Amino acid sequence: MSAGRRRTSGSGNPLTVQFWLWGQDVLSGDLVGYGFYKVPRPSVRGSSIYRMRGVGLHSSAAWLETLEGVTVYVRGREGFLWLESPDGLPELPRLGNRHNAPQELEFSVGLARFQPFVSAYEAWIYKRHGPKHRWKQLQHLPRAAQRCRPAWEIWMRPAALELGFRQDPDAKVLDELVRLL
Repeated sequence: MSAGRRRTSGSGNPLTVQFWLWGQDVLSGDLVGYGFYKVPRPSVRGSSIYRMRGVGLHSSAAWLETLEGVTVYVRGREGFLWLESPDGLPELPRLGNRHNAPQELEFSVGLARFQPFVSAYEAWIYKRHGPKHRWKQLQHLPRAAQRCRPAWEIWMRPAALELGFRQDPDAKVLDELVRLL
């Protein structure tokens, strides 16, 4: 199954960085501190699912429920799908399935749908830990995520500006971001 139109490797995928950061937040307890709860998956091997008010996170996917349906990011394919319901996630229904058949979404559309949630989450992290916390974490990104860091910083720019990173002399993330633009 294809999952949305795959992101081109040259421009980077901000969700590569965000998934790594969420993994760090699982280890520190921040994901649960924000309001997510852990749903163990005893019948299936793999990581747990974290749920919170219409948002689901798993190592293989993230999804966001709305009244119109569910936007799903499929990590292994770096693409987005739209589903009628979250039934069975993170396992995805097959194409051609009459019930809850996935529809491909343009990458930019899916990313735009996730941005408000991720921005609010990152604002909470900033308020909880201060301006240096994410910057320190970003210094330790795995190699694949390092290539995507500029895309993540651009994607997070509206949230960073709203939080006043520009006035913070230690907020090197935004300095790099402004140079990129």
